[in-house]
Amino acid sequence: MNTNFYTDLHCHPNLKSFNSGHPHPTKTMWDDIEHPYTDNALTRLFRKKSNSMAKESQCNLYQLARGGVRVAVLSMYPVEKGFVKFRKVPELLLGDEKVNSVLEHISGMPKERVTAIQQQENHYFHELTSEYQYVSKGQGASPCKQYQYKVVNSYAELELNLKNEPNTVNIILSIEGAHALGCGNPVTEKMSHEQLKEELTNNIREMKAWAHVPFSINLAHHFWNQLCGHSPSIPIPFNQLVDQRKGTNAGITDLGRHVILELLGRHNGKRVILDTKHMSVASRKEYYDFISKYNYLNPADKIPVLCSHTGVNGFETMEESLHIKDHNRKSRHSYLHRRSINISDEEIRIIHASEGMIGIMMDKGNLGGIKKIQEISAMEDVQKKTDAFSELIWENIFQIIRAVKQPTAWDIVGIGSDYDGTISHVDVYKNAETFHDMQRNLTEYLDKTKLHKNLWYHYKPDELVSKILRENTVEFLRRSFK
Repeated sequence: MNTNFYTDLHCHPNLKSFNSGHPHPTKTMWDDIEHPYTDNALTRLFRKKSNSMAKESQCNLYQLARGGVRVAVLSMYPVEKGFVKFRKVPELLLGDEKVNSVLEHISGMPKERVTAIQQQENHYFHELTSEYQYVSKGQGASPCKQYQYKVVNSYAELELNLKNEPNTVNIILSIEGAHALGCGNPVTEKMSHEQLKEELTNNIREMKAWAHVPFSINLAHHFWNQLCGHSPSIPIPFNQLVDQRKGTNAGITDLGRHVILELLGRHNGKRVILDTKHMSVASRKEYYDFISKYNYLNPADKIPVLCSHTGVNGFETMEESLHIKDHNRKSRHSYLHRRSINISDEEIRIIHASEGMIGIMMDKGNLGGIKKIQEISAMEDVQKKTDAFSELIWENIFQIIRAVKQPTAWDIVGIGSDYDGTISHVDVYKNAETFHDMQRNLTEYLDKTKLHKNLWYHYKPDELVSKILRENTVEFLRRSFK
């Protein structure tokens, strides 16, 4: 197998293009897309406040292909109403027109698409189905005929393509947020428990009958979905505009437990594994407990714990990560990003025991503390900035190794960039075309600094980087993507 390629555990090459128009998309996943921009005082302010968020494509298919990413876990995401609905006070003060001009510039969606999502009520599963059809039907050659993309349905298909088709971008489907199954909206909030349970059961069965069944799904995302609590995730100043409070830090509901069993079960089709990113600590605790018991009783059918795009918070336990309320003060002077959305050492060990995977994301705001990120971003010397970000990425990874205290810790780390997911990207890795730079920079940094060499175990720098950028994800998929 050709090993000169990269993998990405979590990215959104579909998000901008699928939402490029209404009622139908106007772009393909190969297209470069720049965010619409209406020039007014409000959009100028938010443009300045969000200058580290890309306002153009980061991982369209050309960018993935040119960056050498041959395995990409594509995350389908029906946009949550909470994202396009401002709190009452700012909405009243600003007015619909200005609100929508900010939303289109930050999200990349044109105003007509934003308005349509605002007005829809019970639409999430319909949106998911439409997005799946969009991704599935678009398969084939690039406009220049040099590349192609295929949606693969198993590791066997993936392995065959990696051996025989060097110019193919292999897409594995995932879903970000179980609201996509048809819950967490004004209509379903009024349904009886039994009525909604039946609808979700039917929707999951329908999804598992698709030609390409999603490999994984995040049970939570940014807003309450009636299934489980979520972690605070939206940074200042945007958290003052949208309302994440309902369901924050709550546990798993009875409905959520039913959905988990339907997703993981094989009685209704292929298993869809859960991605714990965005779940509240309370929800994660409950899910880990379930998985630990299941895997103990079923050693031949272990369910891996996946956290596809994250950073580490440096706390020893999940409880410690909640001792201080999630607020900017919590991460203002720390080296790592300390909020509870990131994973603790305790969680790292749970993921390792389950033979799961951790994807380190390319969102600098989730990798480092506020002052540290400001300090690095202000550096004018490109090499110093590159080294500082290399160190930050490595420190997140070495925290994983310290937590496990075994050489096999190096088997559970990959990259889940979250490109095109409205992130504050690492300055020197602005899009998927920079994977080549990432490989070189991370290798050279270890070579010259010998950072934490006692934690390398028997590996060399280039071997560690190859594991992180390619080998671990491929091996994880070999075990888990049936």
